[in-house]
Amino acid sequence: MITEKPLILVVDDEPDIRELIKDILEDENYRVVTAEDGQQARQQFSQITPQLVLLDIWMPDVDGISLLKEFKEQRASVTILMMSGHGTIETAVEATRLGASDFIEKPLSMAKLLRAVEQALENQAKQSALQHEQAITPVGKSASINLLREQAERVAGHGMPILLIGEGGTGKHCFAHYLHRLGNYANGRFIELSPESFPLDSLKLTSLAQGNCVFINDVGLLSDEAQSLLSHLLESGQMNSCQLICANEHSLERAILHGEFAEGLLYQLNSITLNLPALRDHVEDIPELVHFFVDLQTTQAGLPYRRFTVAAQNRLRNYPWPGNVLELKNIIQRLLLLEETYDIDVEQIDAALQENSTIAAQEDGKINFDLPLREAREQFERLYLLHKLQETDGNVGKAAKLAGMERTHLYRKMRSLGIDIKQS
Repeated sequence: MITEKPLILVVDDEPDIRELIKDILEDENYRVVTAEDGQQARQQFSQITPQLVLLDIWMPDVDGISLLKEFKEQRASVTILMMSGHGTIETAVEATRLGASDFIEKPLSMAKLLRAVEQALENQAKQSALQHEQAITPVGKSASINLLREQAERVAGHGMPILLIGEGGTGKHCFAHYLHRLGNYANGRFIELSPESFPLDSLKLTSLAQGNCVFINDVGLLSDEAQSLLSHLLESGQMNSCQLICANEHSLERAILHGEFAEGLLYQLNSITLNLPALRDHVEDIPELVHFFVDLQTTQAGLPYRRFTVAAQNRLRNYPWPGNVLELKNIIQRLLLLEETYDIDVEQIDAALQENSTIAAQEDGKINFDLPLREAREQFERLYLLHKLQETDGNVGKAAKLAGMERTHLYRKMRSLGIDIKQS
């Protein structure tokens, strides 16, 4: 069986370069589509879903950095290589920060270009394999985890939307992958959308959804326009050809009471609701989770193997875990990386947990005037917005008005500053 070569979108306003790249790639049996400007690139990207994009930075209608950001917001898994004849270190750093996998300078060396394409696609394949491995069966033998597994097996194949409710760090993202693996669209792509990346064009959204699994994280933070569009598409049956999974950190009834979520949309989404338990409610699973994360980090991240003593595991069971499973994973990763002894005992656990508590305490403190201006400003903004949210009892709409901001801009700012809505 011959495997079809990946589809590549080449975006460059210079026709000679565009056609040369197209010819070279097609000689290597890649499938290639081209675009001469940002407008064409947007159309092609939404219609053909390329696996790789070669994107020029300087174009007449829109710069490549802006397109890079747009494409990554629409589909985070896409691999993008930037090209430029007048690039700077700052530009390359910015492109990398926004998710570009490489930065190729012009004039192009075709040998280097082909190698960069091959390397990018190899990395994409490895990442895809890693994501597949992450769609594991939820770890644990507690009654709550056993119930979740049973529920997932029963509901994953149904056509109704699935709503996941759970605190931050409980594993909603991983559980969505698990449902995707069990569902009717397991062979389709897993498309994750956030309130910031949610497309407000019905054709774009239905095209993305067709034959795939759509995971909308933080669904309670969708804008009014996004909620109206999603409600309309669900009511009209235009989302029937996909698996739809939504997730939120707390009950959506609270958002309805604050006037921030449409009651009708909730009824469309909560036909099947799965509640992911906080780690403090199934601490009996911690030993198994410890073994799982140790194996994961040593095999996939190449970290040295270390043994957690029974006393260390017992200490972990008696910690409240405000950050849930994600916090446990991060603690284990840090201990594997930084500790030098083979055995991890109670002393190392206590030190790691104390460090976590110190970091959390600093978040509630005053501004550190020894910080650089940019970091001090971010610290002030975080404290200021937390205060506004407390003033309004967690009502993001009212907090935005008090702060003189658009609600969607406030959501972005909260996410960039690491503010969890449940802290309000």
